[in-house]
Amino acid sequence: MSNPFILALRSNPDQFLAELEVSELRAIAEACVDQLEKKAKMGDSAAPGALQAMYRAVANIEI
Repeated sequence: MSNPFILALRSNPDQFLAELEVSELRAIAEACVDQLEKKAKMGDSAAPGALQAMYRAVANIEI
């Protein structure tokens, strides 16, 4: 894949994500949830587990 967004996430996710504003991170997270939901409804067997893992990670956040 040659998408610079994906390449940056794969090569150094911490550095890439640390440079984003909160609003950008929120937009990305919401878009990811939307896409995982769509893929799960379309029958992608990996999507429900990925979505559940995301929900668990959010539930375990301590602020």
